[in-house]
Amino acid sequence: MKQVSFIHTADIHLDTPFSSLGDKEKADIRRQELENCLENIIDRVRVRSINLLIISGDFFEESCVRGSTIIGVRNLFSELYEAEIVIIPGNHDPLKENSYYNTISWSDNVHILTDSKQVLFLEKFNTCIYNMGAVGRVTEDYARLQGNNISSDRFNILVFHGTVDMPFEESNYNAIGSKDIFNLGMDYVALGHMHNYIRFQNRASIMINPGSPEPMGFDEEGVHGFVQGNIRFTEDNSKLVEATFVPSSSRNYYNIELDVTGCKSNQEIIQKLSMDDNIDFSGKDLYSLTLKGFIPMNFTPDIKYLTEVIKDKCFYLRIKTETSILFDYEQYLEDPGIKGEFVRMLMDMQENEASQERKEILNMAIQLGLQAMENNRVD
Repeated sequence: MKQVSFIHTADIHLDTPFSSLGDKEKADIRRQELENCLENIIDRVRVRSINLLIISGDFFEESCVRGSTIIGVRNLFSELYEAEIVIIPGNHDPLKENSYYNTISWSDNVHILTDSKQVLFLEKFNTCIYNMGAVGRVTEDYARLQGNNISSDRFNILVFHGTVDMPFEESNYNAIGSKDIFNLGMDYVALGHMHNYIRFQNRASIMINPGSPEPMGFDEEGVHGFVQGNIRFTEDNSKLVEATFVPSSSRNYYNIELDVTGCKSNQEIIQKLSMDDNIDFSGKDLYSLTLKGFIPMNFTPDIKYLTEVIKDKCFYLRIKTETSILFDYEQYLEDPGIKGEFVRMLMDMQENEASQERKEILNMAIQLGLQAMENNRVD
């Protein structure tokens, strides 16, 4: 076989409860959208006659996945008559005795990778599938893989769920360096675990963490998707690896900020939001809006009211406030102490400053300085 094609995804987390939304109806919609996303990927495998579907861990959320979900997935996989499905367990769907990986009867085209000592050879695609860290022993598995004789006449893929090029701390699951993985001599490395897209590449190999095809929370901003690629022999019998990111997320998460300095009412905040050209709500997406700046001491934004007024502009909205008290610094002008001296000095600097930008910076400095002196902290 002269080439093998693949779709590579990871971290789908089927049946994640999305409890952080605090809205059961919207959480149920998001949970269903994870299943829809997988169905769309499977449809793409079928329509485009893709040879391999690789799922690099955290396929489902082990603590709350429903048996009906797994059975539905099993049935979908069994209908991919021409493709092989390769799955490695992750830290959210670990390989346990009662795991659905062990208790469900999967179709013959589904391969659950459980042991680095075993190499899955798919003869019809001339492809060897290696795995590492399936049960969390990445150091031991890596040492074993170093002893393998990697054939240049076959397509070689490593599937791994873990942390690459991050501090080797106990909290980082299956931590290893990218240089070490490249030294194994694989053609393509199918990573999983991190929920954002990360690509590593050298002259001979590509290693990709596709990220979650649907984002899980506000720490996963931007477009999400999966990877489609192929490995082929060229005319000079060398191997060429090609891999492309394919967007798939039905909704995206965004963190936005609004400077409400000087606002004295909720209506003024709403008006300021409507006039901000940098904030453009989409009806399908999720937003975390943080109110920033300085507001009068006698005004507290009504988060519940603001949320009620704005929420229909998007699928989901949460509002946080990180505002600080706006000091009337002119009342300190006659203060004989250090506060008065501080205010008078910076106001003199403002008067002698031609730049409006510098004037605003000095005004901010007055506010932060008074905050530090009055409250012994800066918010």
